Amino acid sequence: MATMKALGNSMKRILPNHMDPPEKKSWKRAVLLVTAMVLAMIVFGVITFWLSVRGKEEVLVPRVEQEELITALTELQEKELYPRLQVRYSSDFEKGLIIEQKPAAGSIVKAGRRVTLVVSKGPIIDKVADYVGQNLGDVRLNLKTLFASYRALIKIQEPVMYQFDSAPRGTILAQKPEAGTMIDSVTELELVVSRGPRGALIEVGDYVDLSFQDALAELAALNIPFVFNVRQATGDEQSGVILSQTPEAGSEVPYGSVLQMSMSRPRRLGGGKVFGVFEYVLPDYPIMVDISLDSITPSEKTTLLSMKHPGGPISIPYVVEENSELVLYIFDSEEIRQHAGVEGN
Repeated sequence: MATMKALGNSMKRILPNHMDPPEKKSWKRAVLLVTAMVLAMIVFGVITFWLSVRGKEEVLVPRVEQEELITALTELQEKELYPRLQVRYSSDFEKGLIIEQKPAAGSIVKAGRRVTLVVSKGPIIDKVADYVGQNLGDVRLNLKTLFASYRALIKIQEPVMYQFDSAPRGTILAQKPEAGTMIDSVTELELVVSRGPRGALIEVGDYVDLSFQDALAELAALNIPFVFNVRQATGDEQSGVILSQTPEAGSEVPYGSVLQMSMSRPRRLGGGKVFGVFEYVLPDYPIMVDISLDSITPSEKTTLLSMKHPGGPISIPYVVEENSELVLYIFDSEEIRQHAGVEGN
């Protein structure tokens, strides 16, 4: 009883009551109001601190691959996830579709996490270009380069149609589909290509007594196909020169005819050098193709011959370092290689 009486007296001193004069009542109310505000601030701070320590809510990353961008953004927003966009050309995904996402679908992450989305820009080209007047070899190379990293949407239909025309050999005369046609799937390009003028003739030059290197350089510059036969020099014959040719100098032959060249084997090659004949049979091409023969050593690469060739047998004499490899290229793609000094294939 004494304790309760003492507690009641203490509450009377702290709380306003009917025995207090008006001034004292006002002062007690003010003190209580300030105390209540301080306590409320403390409670609010404790709650805020507890929520921050607890951290953000964990969410499941949704699968948005192959969805349209707007749909994907909406799904991420619903999960309180934020997108980071990247773009990439793609022949497999329409423009605006999601190609990839990171983190992967099904990952558990904190709300507010950024999700990287790779968005398709569509195919690298969306319509057929104008190829008429261009060289077929150049078009093949351009398409190969264009689609090196993407699925090819334009493919040249094989076999290509050829016809005689006044345009240079290999020139594209017509195409189907026409230039400007929109591409929505893999498109086959039908081409009509010039074989060159019918019955075109060229005059054969005189290569007898030239060194085989000089004869090779002239033939390659004129894109005249050739075959070399080699024998030992006899009597007063010089070594390493052209001894005879067929057809003879001054003859008129159809463009693309093969010249038969007979030469004497070189005698003095110098230290570490080797002579040989690179022989190979190319497929018969409907147009002239770019070929080159390179000599490759551990320290350098040298082009021995570069020309356009219709296909068929080739035999190219050479003098190179003993440790060389000889590499034949067709349109910059390696066709075959062999060690120097090996004659025949």
